[in-house]
Amino acid sequence: MTRRPRVPAAVTALVAAGLVAGCTVAPSGRLDTAPQDGPTVQPTPRAAVTPLPTFDASTAVGDYAAGFPSDLVRAPDDAEIIASSAEPVDGGLVRLSLNLATPRTADEILADLGAPLAAAGFAQSAPAAASGLTAQTAWTRRTDRPEGTLVETLLVGVLDDGTRRLVSVSGTVQAPHG
Repeated sequence: MTRRPRVPAAVTALVAAGLVAGCTVAPSGRLDTAPQDGPTVQPTPRAAVTPLPTFDASTAVGDYAAGFPSDLVRAPDDAEIIASSAEPVDGGLVRLSLNLATPRTADEILADLGAPLAAAGFAQSAPAAASGLTAQTAWTRRTDRPEGTLVETLLVGVLDDGTRRLVSVSGTVQAPHG
């Protein structure tokens, strides 16, 4: 059996110290590189910042938009209004949308939103086709006027995400007076 000669611990420590002392960090961050005296590479300039889009004046985030008919379409008390819009259109109408989140059940939401609509003369109709929503319904009101029949329609959709219900109401109704 052949034995290797033992290297004294002091010699090993001396060699290790010499290696560590010879390895210094250069300005580039790499070991054993000398600093460059020539020109350095400049970083490329940042791209211009793109401004965020502005919202249309008929929209609001976290509240009712100006001119929104909240007496007719109102979020339940425990609901968080995500966004809304109210855009005047021809014929004395307003095109609206309301998006909200609530812990209420789909049935409670449809009842809460439907009560003031029914009281105002809107008729509820079942959806014509199945969708991926948890619940949906439509509300329509027809009013005869000298200039022609006014038709107001609202669509209500509810999506259950497991912890809350996301609600979307959209349609066209008579503009609020005042």
